[in-house]
Amino acid sequence: MERDQTATQDIRQQFAEAGFEIVEAAKQPGLVGVKKYNCIRYLKRHSEGNWIPSGPPYFIVRGLNCELEDGGYQKFWYSNGSRFPIRKADLETLHRFDEEVRYILGLKSLYNESLGSTCARTVYDRLTGRPDQ
Repeated sequence: MERDQTATQDIRQQFAEAGFEIVEAAKQPGLVGVKKYNCIRYLKRHSEGNWIPSGPPYFIVRGLNCELEDGGYQKFWYSNGSRFPIRKADLETLHRFDEEVRYILGLKSLYNESLGSTCARTVYDRLTGRPDQ
């Protein structure tokens, strides 16, 4: 138990030294939230002992944790059924935040993630009404 607390403190210290705010995840114990640039990402301990992201990164819009949604023609912030169109600067901020989190965790950054082409939700309307659907 003491070793787990030490490892949790170490990850908190690494993120705090990089300028992140540490946030407790009230809904799920065991998750650690890291916040910076108006973005937040929750982390959990992997069975091997290392920390990995739990879910997508969120951008905070009007006090809501919003995930990135791809509508096919435009990207949106999505939270609990509400959609907000994004701005280019907000998307760049989310990408910078995610890169910093991945760097501290020592995770590989894949090509499509670097381009920003990965979204938490993908909602394309082009498939409705097709004969094969």
